[in-house]
Amino acid sequence: MAGPMVVIAGSLTFSPADREDVLATLAEVTELSRKDAGCVEYWWAEDLEAPNTFRFFEAWASQEEFDAHLAAPHEKAFGERNLRRMVSATARMFDATPAA
Repeated sequence: MAGPMVVIAGSLTFSPADREDVLATLAEVTELSRKDAGCVEYWWAEDLEAPNTFRFFEAWASQEEFDAHLAAPHEKAFGERNLRRMVSATARMFDATPAA
């Protein structure tokens, strides 16, 4: 049985020198992640008041499906290419089970 829906929200900030490559990899990982089993919502948006800071929002049908997404080749490739270049990052995870 699948667990409750999970939501992950946060931001990643990169240096201006990495901007174009980061934008390209965000487009790639978004397209592929939206096809992953259990993906309810997945998007990135650049913060208009903080250039090179990208806000993200993901919703997954269950923790198990989110874990499978994290293990997917496209997610690992995104991390290998971008995590070392981050200037800062924030992330929060929420249990999105509807209230009774």
